[in-house]
Amino acid sequence: MYKHGAFAEIMATKDYIPPKALGTLPVYFGTLPVHQFREYSDKVNTPILVSSFSAAQVQAGYNDEWSSFTLCEAIDAHFRNNIKPIGPIVLINVLDPSKHATENKTVTVSLLNKTGYIENNKVILNSISIADKQLGVDYDVKYTSDGNRLEIKDIKGTILTPVEVSFKEVDLALVTESELIGGTDAETGIKTGISVVDYVYLTHNMVPTLFCAPGWSEKETVDTALKAASQKINNHWYAFVNSDIESTSVKTIKHAKQAKVEKSYVSSNESPCWPMAYKGTKKYHLSTLATVTMQWVDYENGGVPYETPSNKPVDVVGMCLADGKPIIFDQVQANDLNSKGIRTLSYWGGRWVLWGGHTGEYEYGKDIDKKNVFDCSVRMLQYIANTFQSRYGIQVDKPMNRALKDTILNDMQEWLDNLIAQGKILLGEIVFEETSNPTSDVVEGDFVFDIATTTTPPGKSLTAKICYTVEGINVLFGGDE
Repeated sequence: MYKHGAFAEIMATKDYIPPKALGTLPVYFGTLPVHQFREYSDKVNTPILVSSFSAAQVQAGYNDEWSSFTLCEAIDAHFRNNIKPIGPIVLINVLDPSKHATENKTVTVSLLNKTGYIENNKVILNSISIADKQLGVDYDVKYTSDGNRLEIKDIKGTILTPVEVSFKEVDLALVTESELIGGTDAETGIKTGISVVDYVYLTHNMVPTLFCAPGWSEKETVDTALKAASQKINNHWYAFVNSDIESTSVKTIKHAKQAKVEKSYVSSNESPCWPMAYKGTKKYHLSTLATVTMQWVDYENGGVPYETPSNKPVDVVGMCLADGKPIIFDQVQANDLNSKGIRTLSYWGGRWVLWGGHTGEYEYGKDIDKKNVFDCSVRMLQYIANTFQSRYGIQVDKPMNRALKDTILNDMQEWLDNLIAQGKILLGEIVFEETSNPTSDVVEGDFVFDIATTTTPPGKSLTAKICYTVEGINVLFGGDE
């Protein structure tokens, strides 16, 4: 069409694409409603990278039944919160409809205007059949946009109503802890479950830095596996774990403190959380909220994880237990949890905030390595370690002469100095010492650079000491005159 002038067209609403926090990549482990796709094999035990809610719907699937499809909680929390939607995230789904399925079931469906519905969100889409009818020729079937029911369309108008429809359902009870944990097949080398994190860097060229498994990390075996897998991913990368202490049987602060020790949530590489939080009918694990908050706080700090997520707002209206029953306690009680290395929530300044920046190893009065007191200290050391490897991996196998050694020293020192100038660390020095590089190692081509750093501690408490003085009485009599 010929045009001459100024024009405008109103288009359909676009999904908000949140900013990408490229320095921080959360990896979530759990279950997705992949059975709602006709082809789902590429969505099982595969790292799925998503950057928005609409992308997650298309690539991974979404359903509001988070107790069954645990990874949907992460999708909602990252991309539909009212504080700062943030991504990308990686989702690793272990629900396999070809394995985790019921026997065939049959229901009767009535068609109106050639359309009928099955009110069921667990029907495996590619298992549906109608006797003597061919999918795509006689009828079509798809899930509605909310993922809660199936729509059956009579294409030719030849299906008599009511009609019997057969299908299988996914059976979430068949998904076990051992499948979530996974491993590497000794024969094929194929990885499953948590071990799939090894594919993240290989398939997306991104370093995984946060682990979270809402609904699963409250199981001791899963939490142990997460912590083990988070160290030396691909024999290189380090990640931090946000975990949960379950609130089904653990219903009090006293029991939460006991469960933390009994279930071994005591690692310097994790922050255990308790209880849960809610907004409307939705219940969130605090591990998920902590992961979301870490990502947007890091993003606002240029991708550098030097600031704890503690005292940052979360998009909830209160705390609850696993059954949804509200629970309330004040900051004094929240501090009791913090003193034992448990992250929680606190209401402060007219908003709900994450409360507690310690690692699981922390306990007030306990003697631990100083670097393990705060989550941000541990994460900063991991950040420096990951940065060194990604920055200088390209130099591997080049001749290690004085020029290359000095290039690495000068370049890395400049990077550390920049962090110091921004207040993101207090000290950072890199050296190449003879004591760390004996001749026996050098002739093998193994070189060591020593980095010393002091991370910036958070101001966990700010105290003003206020006293009364009679000196001000003088102003009544003319002051100092």
